Amino acid sequence: MHVNAMNTLLAAPRYTFEQLPREGSSQSLYFIIDRGRQPEAMSILYRVGEPMNTQPLFGNTDLAELASEGPLWLVAPWGSRLAAEAARLCAENGAGIALTAEDPAQALAHARWLLKANDGSGGQSLLSYHKASLWAALVYTAGDTANQLFGPWQNVYSPAPRNFGPQNGPWLAWSTDTQQPWSADGPAFNLPADTARVQARLGWVYWVDEQYAAFGEPEDERLPDITENLDVLLEHQIYEGRHLLKLAPVVNGPLFKTRPAMMAILQSKDDSFIKVERLMQ
Repeated sequence: MHVNAMNTLLAAPRYTFEQLPREGSSQSLYFIIDRGRQPEAMSILYRVGEPMNTQPLFGNTDLAELASEGPLWLVAPWGSRLAAEAARLCAENGAGIALTAEDPAQALAHARWLLKANDGSGGQSLLSYHKASLWAALVYTAGDTANQLFGPWQNVYSPAPRNFGPQNGPWLAWSTDTQQPWSADGPAFNLPADTARVQARLGWVYWVDEQYAAFGEPEDERLPDITENLDVLLEHQIYEGRHLLKLAPVVNGPLFKTRPAMMAILQSKDDSFIKVERLMQ
């Protein structure tokens, strides 16, 4: 499924923010901005000089103690300079998503409800669904729970990979075919069984996209092998970003599993940094 999801993502239509599909003029526009990726977001948005309607996404939740560092919830009118700047912040660094909904209170309540999901272990996990790779994985694996995933949201817009897929716009658009009456009182969202595996592969796509030059500016056709090689490195305890970047030219090569010498190094008992040095030789 993860390969199909990757191909589907790369083939999905792209849009400029002004071209994004939406229904009706009564919809409001909302942004969820990751302040970890855009730490100056508040200052930048204030400098636009337009009225600000914003609050911490984690506010009034079990995560309230992290509210000052967590994602930012912003309401902005369509066509405003504030919306344009928020869209730029999201797109330039994969720092968030935008969405539309009729009811502002329901839109925010759903955003907070979706923060925690039943993960199948008997417990719950924090769901950073404002990350483009996770949102895509959720949509691709939601199946019959798509209406729960979208809730009162009518459209969700997420940044597309910049260097892979059609290069005619930096945004992807997501919607559900039908909407059901929404309630914030229901049980937590159940994370689909395949979401983590699909997100892992799509997460590699976005990471390689960010490190495009380091990987030798690969074509789309190289992504299946590159992401599979990255999975193999992870399986053998090589996961630090600096190590993965050192190995980028090697990763953008034949599959490790077809190279006995490479696999022998990976399967050795050497420390990770030694494996990295040996793989680079």
